[in-house]
Amino acid sequence: MPESRDITVLIVDDDPVVTAALHAQVNRVLGFRVVGIAHTGHAALAAAGRFAPRLILLDLHLPDLPGLEVAHRLRRPDQPPADVIVISGRKESATVRAAMQRGALYYLVKPTRTGILEQTLLRYAATAEQLEAGGRFTEQQEIDRIFRLLHLDQSTRPKSISAATEQAVLDALTDVEEDVSAHELAGMIGVSRATARRYLEHLADRGLVEARPKYGPTGRPQHRYRAR
Repeated sequence: MPESRDITVLIVDDDPVVTAALHAQVNRVLGFRVVGIAHTGHAALAAAGRFAPRLILLDLHLPDLPGLEVAHRLRRPDQPPADVIVISGRKESATVRAAMQRGALYYLVKPTRTGILEQTLLRYAATAEQLEAGGRFTEQQEIDRIFRLLHLDQSTRPKSISAATEQAVLDALTDVEEDVSAHELAGMIGVSRATARRYLEHLADRGLVEARPKYGPTGRPQHRYRAR
């Protein structure tokens, strides 16, 4: 992904060891670039105004301002728009709720494993890409997918989804250059259209497959899919 299209990230934490670790983790994820690090709340607000990051990784324990207050001030009209993901050691339900009320898209508990942060960032990127595509949603399920995508728990696989078939679907989509319909995929891997559609919708929810409607002269749009 070209650097100009990278999702820019500001890391806010009072611990230099934590910020260094997060910096390394974020920069390892394709399509993300750290543009600033702040160790205090006031420094975070100044850096947000200066760098206008797309995404802010925000700790709640800061030496000068509560992290929740920083999240609140980041939503003021004089601040450039930014999405916030909280990374904190606090696990109280009231704190999580307060973070949500102040606009946090997600809440990660320290210590954050590299894989969990990477999955969260990739789901965030997939969500942002779909929202920035423009156009108009035609079905409720398209909007439902947007809301599920960032918060989907990927640690468990539904019983109706087998790992082998899931991989076969991904391999087939990777091998073709153009997007495909559920009917076309069914013929490629030897399953029913309903099965192909179920796996495609599952992978789209996980952010691994991109689903886009294709409009014909009449009738409902046909969804077509491609690997991300």
